Amino acid sequence: MDINKFLGEAGKEENTPKPSKWDEVIQPKKSYLLSGDVGTGKSALAYFIIEKYSEKYGLTPAVVGLPKSKRELLPDNFKFLDSIMEIASTENAVVFIDEADIQLPLDSNKDKEAVINFLSLPRQRKQIFILAYHFPRLVKGTYLPFFSGFLFKRPPYLLEFASKKGSDEIMGMLTKAGERFDEMPSEDEVVKNTYVVAPRIRWQGLLQNEVPSFWSEELSEIWSGVGLDQVAPEAQQLELSPEGLREKMKKQGLEDPYWHNVSELQAMCKERGLSTTGNKDELVLRLYGFGLN
Repeated sequence: MDINKFLGEAGKEENTPKPSKWDEVIQPKKSYLLSGDVGTGKSALAYFIIEKYSEKYGLTPAVVGLPKSKRELLPDNFKFLDSIMEIASTENAVVFIDEADIQLPLDSNKDKEAVINFLSLPRQRKQIFILAYHFPRLVKGTYLPFFSGFLFKRPPYLLEFASKKGSDEIMGMLTKAGERFDEMPSEDEVVKNTYVVAPRIRWQGLLQNEVPSFWSEELSEIWSGVGLDQVAPEAQQLELSPEGLREKMKKQGLEDPYWHNVSELQAMCKERGLSTTGNKDELVLRLYGFGLN
């Protein structure tokens, strides 16, 4: 073999940047579940992924359900979707669904097919989904294979509030993530790191994440000071009646909230830091009424 040719190829190889582990984890046509305690950097991580991989893969950055008064905090190239119903028509995009506990509850036995169809959208429409949940306990094991990666910031202190009893997969991931975050010396380190479980590439571990170039503290408190009229004008038009809310959720292919009994609704309210008083109608509106206290 010609030695000069060999050296030339070797030099070329050394100068070729190696892909980062994030590049292996985040891929087109995939869905990712993001979860973590309040103030641990979930939003910063989501927008870091959106900025980096919308550019890398030539996709449109998109956010679902962001209050109109806060949209000026994001760059002009972002597309804003008012509801999950608009996602199907938004192809070639990185789509961030914040507050997915409310916007896309996955605790439905009744509407399992509709949820599975939704989670299949990225494969059909060249999308990347990032779903941010405070309580991953709502994600039943049925849906876990549809996620290509699980991105954990530091979990809540009481793991039983985060993972449903019997959800061994989610609880196992949360427990391991919690152990790794407990080793960190400061809150700053917690915000800078993400515990990643990526079954597709058979890898799990800590990855450092940057913040996006447009980041501001206001983005970390995106729902602060937002009134009901900004969060859910559609629900307000229905006067937040139980019947109106039920009809709206049915149209979106979501679970009928009345499938739960009172004790289940009270337990869900308690987990989310909401009042547990009132009748079934009041509990349903509090949980699914888009920001009611």
